[in-house]
Amino acid sequence: MTVTYIQHVHTAGRLGTLRLLTIWKGGVVKGIWRDLLLYLILYAGISITYRLGFRDEGIKSGFERFCVFMDKFDEYIPLGFILGFYVTQVVNRWWTQVMTIPWLDTLCMNLASYLPGVRMKNTRRLITRYAMLANILTLRRVSTSVVKRFPTYEHLVETGLMTEKEMKKLEKLDKTTEGLHATAWYPIQWAQVILRKAKENGSITSDLLFQELQNNLQDISSGNGTLLIYAWVNIPLVYTQLVTIAVHIYFFVTLFSRQYLNPTPHTQMGGPGGDYAPVPAGTPDSVNLVGYDLNIQDYYVPFFTILQFIFYFGWLKVAETLINPFGEDDDDFEINRLIDRHIQVAFLIVDHEFEPELLKDRFWDESIPTELVYTRGAEKYKNPEFEGSAERSLKIKDCDKEYGHVIHSRGQAGVVLSRMPSVVRKEGFDQEKTDIYEPVYFVHYESIGSPTGSKRFTWLMGH
Repeated sequence: MTVTYIQHVHTAGRLGTLRLLTIWKGGVVKGIWRDLLLYLILYAGISITYRLGFRDEGIKSGFERFCVFMDKFDEYIPLGFILGFYVTQVVNRWWTQVMTIPWLDTLCMNLASYLPGVRMKNTRRLITRYAMLANILTLRRVSTSVVKRFPTYEHLVETGLMTEKEMKKLEKLDKTTEGLHATAWYPIQWAQVILRKAKENGSITSDLLFQELQNNLQDISSGNGTLLIYAWVNIPLVYTQLVTIAVHIYFFVTLFSRQYLNPTPHTQMGGPGGDYAPVPAGTPDSVNLVGYDLNIQDYYVPFFTILQFIFYFGWLKVAETLINPFGEDDDDFEINRLIDRHIQVAFLIVDHEFEPELLKDRFWDESIPTELVYTRGAEKYKNPEFEGSAERSLKIKDCDKEYGHVIHSRGQAGVVLSRMPSVVRKEGFDQEKTDIYEPVYFVHYESIGSPTGSKRFTWLMGH
C-alpha cells in the first residue's frame, strides 16, 4: 500500500515536517522499532553486566581492552559509502519500475478517435480487454498481491477478462513451452490481428493511424517485458549481502565500542621498571592502563549511537522495502487498485460517444482574452509576468544604446573610395580590352568599448 503524505506538506514549514514524524504507516519508527529495541536491550545487558557483574580485575580489564580496541577500529567499516551507493541504486530501480508499468489510456483514446461509432464498439472493447489481459498476465508473475487475486486462469475467466476459448489457447501455449516462458505477449498478438482485420475491411482509413495503434500495443508489450526483466535480473546478491552484513556487524561492534568504561587506576610501584598495582580512584600520578579516554562523561544512555542506529538502519529498511516494490510492504505498489482503475477507465474511454458541439467560446469577440478571475482565496497567488534575469537586472545607459560609427577611410561615410573592374570584355583580337567598373564601398567600423580601442577594421559594405 503506497503511503501518500504530500497533502500534509503543501507548504514548507516546521509544523508540516513535524506532522510527518507522527505518521506510523510507512514511517521510520515502524520500520526499525523492533531492531532498535533489541539493540538497546543488548546494549543495556552488556552495560549492566560490566558495571555490576565483573568483580575479577583481570576479566574487567580484559573487557575494557576489548571495548577500546573495538572503538579504535569500528570506523574502518565504510558504512556510509557502501550503504549510500546501494540505496541510490535501489531507489533508481524502484522509480524506473514505477514508470514502466503500462497504462492503457493512450491506446484507448486512440481507439476511440480512430475507430469511432457504434459499429466499431466491439472492436474497441475487445482490443482493450486483450491489452488489459496481457498486463495482468505479466503482473501475476511479479506481484504477490495480484497472483493471490488471480491464482489460475479460471479466475480470469470468472472475472470476465478472458473467455473459455482464450483460456484453452493459453493453456495449450503453456503446454508447448512447458511453462518456461511468459505468455503475456499472446493477447497483444490477438489485438494486433483484430487491428489488421479492421484495416483490411476499411474501418481504419489510414496507414498512419494503423501504425499508431500498433505502436500503442507494442508499448504495452514492451512495458510488460521490462517488468519481467526487472523481476528476473536483480541487483547482484553479493552486494545486497555485503550491505546487510556491514550494517549488522557495525552495530554489533558498537555494542562494545560505545560502552562507558570505568577502568581501575594503577600506579607504578618501586619507581621506573616496577610493576603496576591498582589504587583507589583519584590517587595522584595514577594511570589508565587500558587506554580509555577518561574525559568521556557517563550519561548511561548512548544518545548519538541511537541516532546513528536510526539513520543507518532506517536507510537499510528503505532499501529492503523498495528492492521489491511488488510485495506487500507499506510502500509497495497498489497493483490491484491500479488494475481496478484500468479496467474501469479503459472501457469508459472506448465507450465514450460524446461529440462536443462547435460553439463559440466566451472570448470569441476578444483578440486577446481577458485575464481569468481569481477567487479571494487564490488572489494572493497572483504574480506579475515573468521577466528574464537580464531584463530585471541589466540597466543599459542611453549612450550605450547608439550604434557604432561607420567612418570612411578619409573621414566621410558612404562615399565611393575606388572603382574596381568587375567584368573584362575583349572587343576583338587586335583591340584593347575594356574594363567595366562597379562601385565598391570600403568603410571602417570603429569599435565602442572594445579592448582594441582605436583599432579600425576594414568592412566591405557591398557593391
